[in-house]
Amino acid sequence: MRRPLPEPSTASPADDAARTGTPSVQSVGMAFEVLEVLAEASEALGTSELARRLDQTKARVHRHLSTLRELGFVEQDASAAYRLGWRAFRLGLSVGENFGLRKLAQPHLRELQQASGHTVALATPAGADITVVDTIQSSGAVAITVRPGSLIPASSSALGRALLAFQPEEASRAALDSPRQPASASREPRRLKRLLEAVREQWWSVAVSERLPGVAALAAPVFDRQGRVLASVGLIGSQAQITDPPTPALVRLVQQAAAAISRELHSSAWEERLGSVRRRRAP
Repeated sequence: MRRPLPEPSTASPADDAARTGTPSVQSVGMAFEVLEVLAEASEALGTSELARRLDQTKARVHRHLSTLRELGFVEQDASAAYRLGWRAFRLGLSVGENFGLRKLAQPHLRELQQASGHTVALATPAGADITVVDTIQSSGAVAITVRPGSLIPASSSALGRALLAFQPEEASRAALDSPRQPASASREPRRLKRLLEAVREQWWSVAVSERLPGVAALAAPVFDRQGRVLASVGLIGSQAQITDPPTPALVRLVQQAAAAISRELHSSAWEERLGSVRRRRAP
């Protein structure tokens, strides 16, 4: 006689762990609870707020946060609040690799890599930084590698400035406070403002030797159906390959990829941009 299947549990990992009574399992369950709360939050959370939401003591939550931070599952922003870290993001990528933005963008990223020969990257906003969500490495003998899940300061990268230029002004102010921000000229608010104004005018961003000597990148924004900037797509290579200003041919390739991904997201932003440019050029 076949036994009936048990009802699926709706308990959280911490609830299941609490029932076992095993300290080590309870600890793992608590760690998962911390990650779940951070994943559901719309902003970084401080230790006190996490403790309140978890109904735990600050001391206990702090111990778990310290361990998770050492392992890369959480990280702190400029205000010392916590958010998910690169390792948690990598787990998310492995679970959802066939869905969403990455799936839509992949054919266009491959086409861009084949047409340019350079490393291609797709990035999304992550507070004061950007997160690299996908990359295709250069097919050349020497390739500049970028790891998916990497966090990069938004204000000192081409991918980041392609996003910041179309975000609210407070985003660019917050970007200057990134703990990963190098001591470069783009820390200066006035210079960053000029750079972002140029990006809004031309719809591309270039960065040469800003984060790493000799490394350059060229990027363009990706928009969603509501006309909001959702991501940026770009090329990464040496400063000999990507110059400032970049060649029109490379700009065209990057913008074509950004426009194609935007169309996949049912955005008309690039078509409207092209129409505006044509009207300005008309006699």
